[in-house]
Formats: sequence, C-alpha cells, structure tokens
Amino acid sequence: MPKSSYAVCWFPIVGIVIGAILSVVSLLLQNVFPPCITNAFILITYIVTGALHLDGFADTCDGIYGGWNKEKRLEIMKDSHIGSYGVIGLICILGLRYACLLHTGECHVFLNTKDISAGILPSFGEPYSRDASSAVVTKIIVLCLMPAVGRWAQVFAAGVSNYARDVPGTGSFIVNGTTQKHVAVASVVPFVLILYLCRLKGLAECAIIVVFTLFIIWYIKRKIGGMTGDTLGAINEAAEIIFLLALFVVF
Repeated sequence: MPKSSYAVCWFPIVGIVIGAILSVVSLLLQNVFPPCITNAFILITYIVTGALHLDGFADTCDGIYGGWNKEKRLEIMKDSHIGSYGVIGLICILGLRYACLLHTGECHVFLNTKDISAGILPSFGEPYSRDASSAVVTKIIVLCLMPAVGRWAQVFAAGVSNYARDVPGTGSFIVNGTTQKHVAVASVVPFVLILYLCRLKGLAECAIIVVFTLFIIWYIKRKIGGMTGDTLGAINEAAEIIFLLALFVVF
C-alpha cells in the first residue's frame, strides 16, 4: 500500500475511539438526566467531534440541490457560506440522528448483550436490572459502531471514485490515494464486529449499509462526476444514519 494513503485504513478505528467518547458521555449522564437530555448531550458531543463532516454535508446539500450543472454545483460547494439547502439538510440529519439515538436501547439485533453487560458495565448509582443493563450495553455498541461505519464509508467512496475537481483540493489526497485494497482493509473492523455481534441479522445490516451507501455514492457521482472533501463528509453522515435506521429495520 502507498504510505501516503495507508492512514485511511485507520479511519474506522478512529471512529470507534470517537464512539468510546460518546459512550462515556452516555454512561456519565444517564443516571443524572432523563434520556431526552442525555441524548441531547451525546448529540452535542458528536457535533463537536464531527463538525468538519457536518460542514461537508451542508456544503454538499447546497451544491447538489442549488446548482444546475457540475461546474455550478462544485462552485457552490466551494463557497464557505451556508445556504438554505444546507441548513435544511443539517436540521433533518441531526433531528433524525437524535430520534434514532433516543431509541437505540430498544434494538435487539445484538446477541448476548445481557451476558456482556455483566462483565464490562460499571455500576453508576442504582444497580441495573438485567434488561436495563442490556439496553445500556446496546447503546454503547451502537455509539461505537456508528462513527466506525461512517468513516468506513468515506474510505469506500474514495476507493471507488475519482476526484471531481480539475485542480487538487482538500479531498484529492484521500480520493486519489485510496485503492480497493485500502477499502478491503478498512472494512474488516466494522463489518467483523457487526457480524460477530448480530450473527445472521448482521448480514442484513451489512447489506443495507453497503447497498444504500453505494446508491448515495452513485447519486453524487452522477451530479458532480466524482468525490470531493465535502462529499466524503456527507457520505460519512449519511452512512451513519443508514446504520442507525438499519438497526430498526433488521429488528
């Protein structure tokens, strides 16, 4: 693998680290505040750690829906100002993410969470019942896998795309340097974890993530002819939402 692009293989690991931070916030606050407030703080923490990707998502919304051809779309995306499509897109994706996080403990696609909880879940305040412990562990797993899947999607998109602009830009280093081999390596951690934790349901979860991520990549490439740094951030956000929604579909 070229040394210049080897770092993309670590993207999902970085996602898990970010997920661990979100999990700590969840564990520390869940016995202090009601679920709606705890999840609001999780969302705020997520925004702080992923602001660059959210900015890319907003710029992508502005460009794709505000321009009438490739050149105009790319020009709009390069503008640092956010437009109405970007604002609407951010409201929608953050609102949907919050709604999903509020109910992730109800997903039962992960196996043996009750047994896992007995070994890894610390006690905060009142002892957890067996079902409550399972819900807490499920939330931790979701929070760790969500950013890992999003960052895998960036590698996936970069590995199957060309850079959309004629001149180098923020994302050209990643897009031009990422190969299918990088995609294969980056896929190991998130998908092995999903398959291990979900078994047969994990196959359906993985299939949904890959199919819908492929569709989004195809749609963006159809609009601007490739990927940019902004669209990689947008795909990160979209893949995380796909992962969350797929949990409820599989359940």
